[in-house]
Amino acid sequence: MDNSIELIVAEATPVEGTATQAVKPKSDNPLLKLDPGVSIWAWVTFVILLLILRKFAWGPISNSLDERDKFIKSSMEAAEQARNESKKIADDQKSILAEAKIEASQLVAEAKKTAEEFKRKIEASAIVEKGQILDSAKAEISNLKDQAIQELKSTVVDLAIGATEKLLDEKLDSENSKALVNKYIEKVEA
Repeated sequence: MDNSIELIVAEATPVEGTATQAVKPKSDNPLLKLDPGVSIWAWVTFVILLLILRKFAWGPISNSLDERDKFIKSSMEAAEQARNESKKIADDQKSILAEAKIEASQLVAEAKKTAEEFKRKIEASAIVEKGQILDSAKAEISNLKDQAIQELKSTVVDLAIGATEKLLDEKLDSENSKALVNKYIEKVEA
């Protein structure tokens, strides 16, 4: 081995006075030599290998890649549809929420209006009832007053008759005397 290194170094070193020549390494390796028979067989093997790979490997790989591509496309379309649907649902929810707010405000307004009407009706009925109670009380007071006046007249008549009897010491006819006293009371009232 040392001899071959010395040979390579000696060949690579230029000698004085001679032109430097390119040194080509000498190779005894059979793989580095170009052999036309081996080249042809290599090409034939390569072509056969390509045909076998095309039939058994590239077809299934290509089909698998096509299926994967279709799956990815369908997944992307499904994702796009899902995104569109979720956007549509979100828009629907916003519109439903807006409608619910409008309906709620309308219900509140109607409830306030109904409460005001109910309040007015209660106040009106209270005023009517108050008037009826006052009228009833006035009528009752008037009736009681008339009864009291009648009782007072009757009592005054009885007292007047009693006093007159005592004064005259004679007894007057009770109906005649009452009629006489009533005439006298009516003259006094008028």
